[in-house]
Amino acid sequence: MATLIELLERSARNFANNEAIRSPMQEASLTWRALRERSLGWAGALAAAGVRPGDRVGILLGNTLEFPIALFAVLYAGGVAVPVNARLTQGEVQSILDHAQASAVICSAETGEIAPRQIPLFTTSQLESGRPPAEILRPAETDDAQILYTSGTTGDPKGVVMTHRAVCETATMAAYEFGMRAGERVAVLMPVTHSAPLNLFLLGSVLSGSTVIIDSFNPRDPSAMLDLLARERAQYLFAAPVAYLLGLRADPSRFDLSAMKLWIYGGAPMSADQVTAVRMAYGGRWMGVYGLTESGPNGMALADEDHAGHAGSLGWHPTVNTEMRLLDDLGEEVATGEPGEIVMRTPSAMRGYLNNPDATAQVLRAGWIHTGDMAVRDADGYYWMLDRKKDLILSGGFNVYPREVEDAILTHPAVLDAAVVAAPHPEWGETVAAVVVLKEGANLTLDDLRAHLRPILASQKHPRRLEVAEALPRNATGKLLRHELRRSLA
Repeated sequence: MATLIELLERSARNFANNEAIRSPMQEASLTWRALRERSLGWAGALAAAGVRPGDRVGILLGNTLEFPIALFAVLYAGGVAVPVNARLTQGEVQSILDHAQASAVICSAETGEIAPRQIPLFTTSQLESGRPPAEILRPAETDDAQILYTSGTTGDPKGVVMTHRAVCETATMAAYEFGMRAGERVAVLMPVTHSAPLNLFLLGSVLSGSTVIIDSFNPRDPSAMLDLLARERAQYLFAAPVAYLLGLRADPSRFDLSAMKLWIYGGAPMSADQVTAVRMAYGGRWMGVYGLTESGPNGMALADEDHAGHAGSLGWHPTVNTEMRLLDDLGEEVATGEPGEIVMRTPSAMRGYLNNPDATAQVLRAGWIHTGDMAVRDADGYYWMLDRKKDLILSGGFNVYPREVEDAILTHPAVLDAAVVAAPHPEWGETVAAVVVLKEGANLTLDDLRAHLRPILASQKHPRRLEVAEALPRNATGKLLRHELRRSLA
């Protein structure tokens, strides 16, 4: 298995003059040779400024042409890349970079405004004056390459340490499972500071020689996503479910999306009805992916042909280099139809959580990642997500999985989006509370909703509380922030 440096070196040799990265927003692009040369120049500037092998360097950039240059510049300098979402607050950025003990930060003129002042800052324009180092450093595949900060859906983000080998294994899996090939066009619109856009699609493209179309998804203008895909003749897109669902409002049939070879969704649950709706509206082939930052992300994929009868599931087999099991609290394999925790074993697993041995020991056990995700396996072998183990609602002695209730609520014709969390109850301890986003012009009462759910769910799973919201709190990758809802309902 190679290192990330070797992936770029190889593509720069094999596809030197092919387009590597294209930014429609900036009206600029880079060939593979140019990406290598500019990354080496920036690496020389970093080294001249005192960045040493093993140093951790924050990358505070959005989805621009400069992000991949900065990423490989850090790696060419022998450093460890710490991507930081440029949409965070200054306090959040400070917390992440302090925790990572970053020795430098690469930023733009705009993102520099939220960068901490006590850490040396290098703007992209400053790094342009650098000269390539006399000798290219060759990291070992067991050396650290990245520290990725988890999405923080629980309010407690952790630094996930990834080696070169682990990230290369992830990129290899992506190229294999998605079928990406040299010269094909891969749209990366989700924040590239997160593991799936970064390791599956940006670095999967570096491995395969595919062209990356890098831009940002604007939830306030979903038609812009469809227009970009049509203009750029994109062939692959990964997006969170919310992006596809918002895109329905723009009517995908108005855009020429005939070049698209595979639509890929993941990062958050998607109900069977939602999957069916977007597949019908967008057309083409679809794949659902399940994984987590701690695994690369790696895990399971639902192929296009498996959607018939199994839309909404995770799939029936792990991805090419991964094993998966469902275990009970005693560590025993559960029977068909019984809930269990997803555990997986993969060469793309994290080294551990930075400076957090207790959390690492909880998640990494005997070579298996304990995901904290609960699922069941049906008689056909398909895995169906229930919910996060910690999100289980204990109401009057009954276990209620929020995901099951959310999927049922989403079948109501008035509901556009839904979330279910535990709310305090003086007698039952916890009760089921639903927060919904309604379709334009629609109304919904708690009695209406419970009547709709009566033939679908047992009564103990019905919401006892209903709130209507304009939008649900989600992070940059579309994951629901349940802790914010629980706090607001407390």
